[in-house]
Amino acid sequence: MSEEKITFNAKKGKWYVSKKLKIDEKTQDVEISRILISIEETLGKKIKDYLPFDMIQLEEIADEIYVSKKGRVKEEDISQALAKLKSPATTKKLGKLTDLKEGKDILKVVLTNIILERLGIKTHIDVKTMDKFIEKSK
Repeated sequence: MSEEKITFNAKKGKWYVSKKLKIDEKTQDVEISRILISIEETLGKKIKDYLPFDMIQLEEIADEIYVSKKGRVKEEDISQALAKLKSPATTKKLGKLTDLKEGKDILKVVLTNIILERLGIKTHIDVKTMDKFIEKSK
């Protein structure tokens, strides 16, 4: 019977990451979810570095949609930002970064994540929150 485990290794230039978890009968599901969250978090941070698009221009497009503010985000800010995000004008701006429909689709996903993060809407579980959950649930 083969050993159960989760292994994630990546090396590109000076960037190297390794995340491992051996799974046995004592391993809890929450430990498995924690390492998967950690891997997802790592990937989320690095994916943008390797996309073949001008990420500075994408950030500028995001700035035109919504700039983070201190304090609580108002519902009208959320609705206005989402309307701008889905507008044909934004799609046209993305078209300046790529001619390919698939490229625009990729950029829309990245841009959506940028805007949602600025609005304080989380779409992923972060490791710190998971660690606190694990600690408090013991």
